[in-house]
Amino acid sequence: MKLGERVRGVPLALQSVKVTPSVYLMGLSDSEQDKPKNLQLLERDWFDIALVYSNQRRAIIALEKGAAGARAFEQAFSIWGQNAPRE
Repeated sequence: MKLGERVRGVPLALQSVKVTPSVYLMGLSDSEQDKPKNLQLLERDWFDIALVYSNQRRAIIALEKGAAGARAFEQAFSIWGQNAPRE
C-alpha cells in the first residue's frame, strides 16, 4: 500500500495460496498484531501488485483506489463493523 504513485509501499500482512498455476488466493491476516496495521494501510490510495512471470521476469501493477474505490472501502469497513482509519 502506498501514499502516492511513485512512493515506496508498505506490504500488508497476508497469506497467499496457489490455487492453480496462474491463480492465487490472498487473505489478510486477522491476528491482533497485524489487523490494526492492515486496516490503517488499506486507507492508503495506491496498491502495488508484484508479479513474477513463469520466465522469472518481474512486473509491478500500480492501481489508484480513486473515489469509487474509497467508497467501496468505506462500505466494507462499515460491514466489518470498523471505522475506516485515517492516516
